[in-house]
Amino acid sequence: MATAERTGVPVETDYSYLPYASVALRIVAGVLDLIVVVTVFALFVAGAGVFLLLRTNWGDSDISNADGWRAVIIILSFLAFVPWYFIALWWWRGQTLGMTAVRIAVTDRTGNHLSLARAMVRTFFWPLSVLPLGLGLIPMFRDHESRALHDILAGTVVVELP
Repeated sequence: MATAERTGVPVETDYSYLPYASVALRIVAGVLDLIVVVTVFALFVAGAGVFLLLRTNWGDSDISNADGWRAVIIILSFLAFVPWYFIALWWWRGQTLGMTAVRIAVTDRTGNHLSLARAMVRTFFWPLSVLPLGLGLIPMFRDHESRALHDILAGTVVVELP
């Protein structure tokens, strides 16, 4: 077992011997990550609501335009959180929370931990896989490594952990 340079925490760095994750496991992990992301979105909305309550003396006065826009900015700042959730966790652990729950991890094609750059590429190409009617997910069903378009473009694979 090697030591990760970024954290000093012992981590397994060679996953090349592990089997590729099934499409079903990847879907379950994706649904779990969706639950996490929606929950965090609810926290941003709640934070904007608390901000407005504090600015209006718990609803005793009207909301000013400036305060309304500030609340919108609080909610929209969620959009900056989403990519960093995936980038940080794939770079740090090779797993999002959903992937941890189903015991799968993302690695580069040789089975090594993702670099920050590779984690960013995978994150920013992910919308290409799902937004055009999920067409970028089709390769998962045909590729022997079960890689989707964003995996192919980023040079990554998803493996099942023991």
